[in-house]
Amino acid sequence: MGAAGKWITGSIRREMIFLLGTALVLTLVVSGLFLGRNVSTTFNKLSDKYLDETTSHYLEKTSNILANEYSTCRSLAVAAANFEAISAADRRGYINRILEETLEKNDTFVDAWTCWEPDALDGMDDEYAGTENHDGTGRFIPYWTKTAGKISCTALTAYGGSSWYEYPLKSKKGVLIDPKRYEVDGKLMLVSGVAFPIRNKAGKAVGVIGIDMAMDKLTELLSSVSLYSSGYISLISAGGIVAVDKDASLEGERLPAFSDYRTTGLFTKSETDMKSFKISARENGRKILKYYVPFKVLEADQVWFMGINVPEREIDADSLAIIRTILLIFVTATAVALVLTSLTIRSTVKKIRQGAAAMKNIAQGDGDLTVRMKIARTDELGEMYTYFNQTIEKIQESVRAVKSETNAMELSASTLAGNMNNTAAAANQIKSNIDSVDLQIQQHNDSVRKTTGSVEQINTDLGRFVKSIENQSSSVVESSAAIEEMVANIRSVTKILEKNGTTIKSLEDASEQGKQDIGKSSESAGKILQQSKSLLEASKIIQNIASQTNLLAMNAAIEAAHAGTSGQGFAVVADEIRKLAEDSNKQGKSITTNLKNVLKSIQDVAESSAVLQEKFNRIYTLTQAVAQQETTIMQAMQEQSEGGGQVLAAMKQINEVTMDVKTGGTSMQSATNAVNHEMTELMRLSEEITSGMKEMAAGITQINDSINSVNDLTKHNQKSIGNLAAAVEKFKV
Repeated sequence: MGAAGKWITGSIRREMIFLLGTALVLTLVVSGLFLGRNVSTTFNKLSDKYLDETTSHYLEKTSNILANEYSTCRSLAVAAANFEAISAADRRGYINRILEETLEKNDTFVDAWTCWEPDALDGMDDEYAGTENHDGTGRFIPYWTKTAGKISCTALTAYGGSSWYEYPLKSKKGVLIDPKRYEVDGKLMLVSGVAFPIRNKAGKAVGVIGIDMAMDKLTELLSSVSLYSSGYISLISAGGIVAVDKDASLEGERLPAFSDYRTTGLFTKSETDMKSFKISARENGRKILKYYVPFKVLEADQVWFMGINVPEREIDADSLAIIRTILLIFVTATAVALVLTSLTIRSTVKKIRQGAAAMKNIAQGDGDLTVRMKIARTDELGEMYTYFNQTIEKIQESVRAVKSETNAMELSASTLAGNMNNTAAAANQIKSNIDSVDLQIQQHNDSVRKTTGSVEQINTDLGRFVKSIENQSSSVVESSAAIEEMVANIRSVTKILEKNGTTIKSLEDASEQGKQDIGKSSESAGKILQQSKSLLEASKIIQNIASQTNLLAMNAAIEAAHAGTSGQGFAVVADEIRKLAEDSNKQGKSITTNLKNVLKSIQDVAESSAVLQEKFNRIYTLTQAVAQQETTIMQAMQEQSEGGGQVLAAMKQINEVTMDVKTGGTSMQSATNAVNHEMTELMRLSEEITSGMKEMAAGITQINDSINSVNDLTKHNQKSIGNLAAAVEKFKV
C-alpha cells in the first residue's frame, strides 16, 4: 500500500472512530445523567407525596383524639361556669359529680381535677378547712383519679406556682398541657392534660378545671405505622416533650432537636407560620430524614408537632436501583455502539482505499481513462463513486476530442500556408482601387456642405413654433388639473356629507332610545327605593327577635343550672343559642347599616337619572337641527359638483386640440433635426472615408509585411501541433 493508502488507513479511520466514539460516549453519559437526575427528582416527589399523605392521615386521627379530650374539658368548664346559678351549699357536690361522671364515661381519661381561688366558689372555705379533699384553708381542690377501673378522690398538691394551674388561670381559652409521667398501680405511664379557666358572670377567672388522658391510645395508633422498612412516627408537644416515639425511653423527655441551637429556630418559625420543615440527623451511624408537621387542636394556641423519621437510604433505595439499571444499559449500549461504529468505519475506509488505488493508476500509472469504480451502495460513498466515474468520463471525452482536433489542425495549417501567397497578390489590386475612390469622395463632400446650411435654417424656424405650442399646452394642462382636483374634492365632500347624514340619523335614534331607557331606569330606582325601606323594617324585626332569643337563652341557662346534673346538656345548648342570638343581633345591625347606605346610593342614582334624562332631551333637539343643516349643505355641494363636471369636459376638449398641434409641430421639428443630423453625419463620414482611404493605402503595405510574418508562424504552428498530438497519445481512451 502506497503513501495515500497509509494516510487513509492510519489517519481517517482513527480520527472517525475517535470523534464518533467520543460523541457517542458523551451523548450516552449526558443522557444517563439526565435520566438519573429525573428519576431521582421523580422519586423524591413521590416520596414527599407519600410522606405527606401518611402524615395527613395519622395527623387527622391524632388531632381527633386530642380534640375529644379538649372538647370534654371545655364542656366541663362551661358547666362549672354556671355555679352561681346553684345554691352555695350544693356547688361543691355539683362540681364533684361532673368530674366523677366524666371519668366514668371515658376510658382513656385517668384523672379529672379542679382548683378554685380562695372563697371564689361559695365563700365557705373556712367551713371545709382540713376536711377530705381540701387543704388546711378549706380551698376547693378535688383530684379525681381512676385506677384499675376504680374511681377515687384526693386533694391536689403542688398546684401553687405550677404551669398546669397558673398558666390556664390567666389564659382566655383552653390550654394543652405537656405530657408528664404518671404513676398508676406502681407503674409509670405517660399522660397528656387539658385545662380551662373557670369564669364567673363578671368574666373574672375564679378557678381552673382539667383532665388528663393516657397516651396509650396514641402510642398504639402511631407505633403501628411502618414507613418504608424502618421509618416511624413521633409526636412532640408544644413544649418539646416527646409524647410518642419508637424509642420508649425518649417519651416524656425533651426532644434534643428542640434545644439544639442549630434546629430550635426551625421549630420556632414553624410555630409562627404553621409550615412543615425537614432536618437531617444521624442516629446509630445512619442519616435520618426528620419531617416535622405543626398542628393545633381546635382553638388552642399550643402548637404540637408530628414527626416523620425515615432513613435516607430507604427513601433513595428504589431510585438508586433504577439509576444503576440505567447506567448498566447505557454502558452496554455504548460498547455495542462503539463496536458497530468501528466495523462501519472499517468498511467505509476499505471502499475509499479502492478509489485511491484507481486515481493513483491515472496519476502515476499508464493513464488509463477507461477505468470505472463499481457502485454497489446508495449512500454518500456511492454518490462519490458516481461523481468519480462521471469526472473520468468527462476527461476521457476531452482527451478524445483533443486528439481529433489535433489532426484537423495539422491539415488546416498546410492549407493556411498556401492561401497566404494568394493574399499578397490581392493586396496590390486593393491599393489601386483605393486611390480612385478617394477622388470621388472629395467631390461628394462639397455637395453635402451646401445642403446642410439650408436644413439648419428650416430647423431654427420650427423650434420657435414648437416652443410656443408647448407653452400653450402647459397652461391648458395646469388649468385642467386644477379644475379636475376641484371637482374631485366636491364629490368627496358630497360623499362625506351623505355618510354624516346616516350617522346623524343613527345618533338621533340612539338619543331617543337613551331618553326612554333613562326614564325606565328612574322608575326602577324609585321601586327599589320603596322595597329597600321595607327591608329596613324587616332588619329591625330581626334585631328584636335576636334580643328576645338572647333573653330566652339566659333564662334557659338559669333553669338548667337549677336542674343540676340533668340540665347540664341543656345548659350547653342554651349557651350556644345565646351566642347565636348575639351573632344574629350583630348581623341585623350590620344589615341595617348596609341598607341605609344602599338607600342613600339609590337616591343619588335617581337624582342623577333625572339630570341625565334632561341632557338627553337637549342632545335629541340639537341632533335634529344638525340633520336639517346637513341636508341643505349636501344639496348645494351636489349642484356645485354638476357645474364643475361641465367645466372639466370643456377643458379636456381644449387640451386635446392643443396636444394635436403640439404633436404635429414636434414631429416636424424632429424630422428637420433628423435631416440636419443625417447631413452632418454624412459630411463627417465623407471626411472619415477620405482619411480612411489614405490610411488604407498606407496599411496595405503593412499587410504585405504581416502576411510574410504569418507565413513563418504557420510553419511554427505545424510543429507545435505535432508535439500536442504526441502528448495526447499517452492517454488510453
